[in-house]
Amino acid sequence: MNDIVITGARENNLKNISLEIPRNKVVCLVGVSGSGKSTIAFDIIAREGQRQYFESLPSYARRYLHKSNRPEVDEIKGVSATIVISQDRVRGNPRSTVGTLTESYTYLRLLYSRVGLPSMDSSYYSFNHPYGACKKCKGLGRAVEVNVDKVIDKSKSLSQGAIVPGDWYVGGRQWSIVKASGRFDMDKKLSDYDAEELDRLLFSPPEMLQSIGGEFIDRWTFQGVVHRIIHRNSNLHRSLSESDMKYFDLVDCPECHGGRLNSKSLEVRLNGKNIGEVGNMPLVECLAFVKSLDHKHAEVIKPRLIDQLQGLINVGVGYLSLNRSADTLSGGEAQRVKMARQLSCDLIETVYVLDEPTAGLHPKDVTRVVENLKRLRDNGNSVIVVEHDETVIRSADYLIEVGPAGGKKGGQVVSTGSIDDLIKNPNSLTGRYLGGDKFIKAKSDYRKASGRLQVTNATRHNLKNVNVNIPTGILVALTGVSGSGKSSLVEEIVSQHESRVVLIDQGQVGANKRGCIATYVGAFDRIRKYFADENRMHPSFFSFNSHGGCELCKGVGFVEMDMNFLGDVKMKCESCGGSRYKEKVLKYKYRGKNIAEVLKMTASEVRDVFDSDEIKAQMNLLYEVGLDYMEMGQTLDTLSGGESQRLKLASKLQAKGQFYILDEPTSGLHFADVEKLLVLLNRLVDNGNTVLVVEHNLDVIKNADWIIDLGPEGGEKGGFVVAQETPRKIVNAEGSYTSRYLKNIL
Repeated sequence: MNDIVITGARENNLKNISLEIPRNKVVCLVGVSGSGKSTIAFDIIAREGQRQYFESLPSYARRYLHKSNRPEVDEIKGVSATIVISQDRVRGNPRSTVGTLTESYTYLRLLYSRVGLPSMDSSYYSFNHPYGACKKCKGLGRAVEVNVDKVIDKSKSLSQGAIVPGDWYVGGRQWSIVKASGRFDMDKKLSDYDAEELDRLLFSPPEMLQSIGGEFIDRWTFQGVVHRIIHRNSNLHRSLSESDMKYFDLVDCPECHGGRLNSKSLEVRLNGKNIGEVGNMPLVECLAFVKSLDHKHAEVIKPRLIDQLQGLINVGVGYLSLNRSADTLSGGEAQRVKMARQLSCDLIETVYVLDEPTAGLHPKDVTRVVENLKRLRDNGNSVIVVEHDETVIRSADYLIEVGPAGGKKGGQVVSTGSIDDLIKNPNSLTGRYLGGDKFIKAKSDYRKASGRLQVTNATRHNLKNVNVNIPTGILVALTGVSGSGKSSLVEEIVSQHESRVVLIDQGQVGANKRGCIATYVGAFDRIRKYFADENRMHPSFFSFNSHGGCELCKGVGFVEMDMNFLGDVKMKCESCGGSRYKEKVLKYKYRGKNIAEVLKMTASEVRDVFDSDEIKAQMNLLYEVGLDYMEMGQTLDTLSGGESQRLKLASKLQAKGQFYILDEPTSGLHFADVEKLLVLLNRLVDNGNTVLVVEHNLDVIKNADWIIDLGPEGGEKGGFVVAQETPRKIVNAEGSYTSRYLKNIL
């Protein structure tokens, strides 16, 4: 078959659509946020391709594989085994590295074990094996050190709250223990303490103390502040609680110096370098090192290792190292590492499904992504991409626009074909932007800063002792190529000005299947009160998490059934029909609607039903952040990263005097959505806030009041402030990639 044929697709918001997608092409799915693009790509094509392949395997093997069920379609033909290259970050395991993810480190170990002297087994070069791992850091390459300056404020006395961590608040138990020990002058500033007094306050080992009052003996354990923080975290490398982590700095292990291996393994050198040093090199330098090795035992291993390293460099992550922990990679970096692995495969007739492969990429690196997509296609595969980047869209062989809007108003095929087909189609919103009928204008007037936020001596990761004054009261864009140090600078800003900064990232608002949009914006309490007053009932009667919830599904709306080696089946609850409520609750109505029907409404529909100014204001906020297409009852665990970020923004629109940092707010946004986002960001600034966006989108960058550009390159060749200026002045900056691309559109 030459096409993937989908008939009668009703998954999520799709309106019973039928679609033919050409095989062995780069096909780009476009459309506004929430239109149904990801549903077609991931929930139908990817899921069905994997399901059919897995079902061809014997049942004993299927027990160990991801289980899924047939999507809601009448028929799907022409799909082959699918590989999803997603932006899911590799979380939670510091032992997983770029080298272990791609198996490049396995070949490097083999190289040292075959060529190095004394000759040792490959296991001696593995930081995940007891033979090889550094005894001090257990193969993690890093240690944690308490930063005393983050634990105490020397300008204060103990009575004034000089101990920063919350457990030692003035009057609390831990503070009272320090006072009751009788060893400290509670009213003397810590800056006046001598070295011995400070050491006693911070590092004293546990000691049982007691006081006798009348007939009672009170006993307690006194220990130094730092000692207590360290010892309540059992495994320093994995289990440091989030609240405690801010008092520690991650440093290279003092024994292996970040090499992760024991001294015996690190004594073996090739061309003067041990495997730890090679593993910590940027991939570009690592490749040069491998090519320089000249030994007959290396000739079999070198070609495969060179291919893998070159593949990583080709996808734009040449600044990373093989020892870089996978849990420190951004979503875009993780996706490109996964893509490198696929590019080195020789599979054909496979369907590759990618989610925004340009995420986190500077315009300079986007052409490389286009080349990689075409390489996958030219190897004999079908490539399906969900994308908003204009360069990728224009390079695709075939376009499918889903829309016309998001949520209930989406789920239809608006236009298909070439770029010209979309431009000619009067119904295509994407076509109007591609054809130039619609475009995002650049601002001509720039706001003046009301003040400055100073960051001094920033050396985190690759930052080169950066000092920068960030203007406040305006819209600031932090730019630079991938790996230039943007995220590191954000971490420094948050670290140095924790009390002033609000970080709005794309992390999930909530993983709880019970929390919904209406709850998050605060409208659900008010809506239930309206129902309660109208029907003379208690508001909890109209809560699916309380008295009103269906007893069979406990107010979730579905029942999950374990089908052994088949996927778990989510079945609509037969008792409540998916409404989440007991039948008797649905008999009570407000203006002709029951509570379940209200939860199926969008923001604009709810706004028309209730006369409450408060509810109208809450719905207007959702409208302003571009989430007016979402149903009130949609659960928070189903939101995309961009939707989660915009929902968090909705709760901030009334604030004043805040310093907001947004990490790539345009991720997952169509041209039309970016236009709405700019209105939103400007409103936040006009309300008296500072907004700093970490961005690659040129439409946002050209509309900033001030740009701070980092670079010039990624990794060790980055970490400098290359330029700082308004958009129209920065275009003349020497050595700035951002200025070059900005110049083209200004």
